[in-house]
Amino acid sequence: MAKVRLTTEEIMKIGFFEKIANVPIIDCVLNDERVAFIVKEGDVGAAIGKGGENVKTAEEKFGKKVDIIEYSDDWRKFIRNIFAPIQLEDVWVKRVGKDVVAFIKINPKVRRAVFGEKGKNLERALKILKRHTKITKIKVIVENQKFKRKGARKPVAKEQQQEQTETNQETEAQQDVKETANE
Repeated sequence: MAKVRLTTEEIMKIGFFEKIANVPIIDCVLNDERVAFIVKEGDVGAAIGKGGENVKTAEEKFGKKVDIIEYSDDWRKFIRNIFAPIQLEDVWVKRVGKDVVAFIKINPKVRRAVFGEKGKNLERALKILKRHTKITKIKVIVENQKFKRKGARKPVAKEQQQEQTETNQETEAQQDVKETANE
């Protein structure tokens, strides 16, 4: 884990949260709407508090949403923890040239939650990963699913179309024969 430089505001928020949660905080990442605290593996429950009381107290004090993220030396697990409770289909890390890239495969239904407004959730995740791993980029792969519309007509196979055309031609011929016989 690399050395992390904290701002005065981050240090103050860490100090406050450590006092109320009685849990050591590894890191704090801020953005306009959220405060994310990184805690050691196994400390998430204690950090959240009974019934979420520690998080609620911090949210009232900071006036922002508070996220608790569990650190893990396993980068794939750490990435899943950053995006929790969103279910990621698959996560893998690969070196591409000079970069170490985290690939995240997701269902199209959770795309908005993963990216966030104007990509803020993805930016925050990358900032956290850069501070605690060697990962330099995140690539999101949206699982390719064909959406089925309700009530959509199934295309008629060429054979069926040809049979229908032949049947229509036979019916027309039979009608012509009947009309000729009646005259």
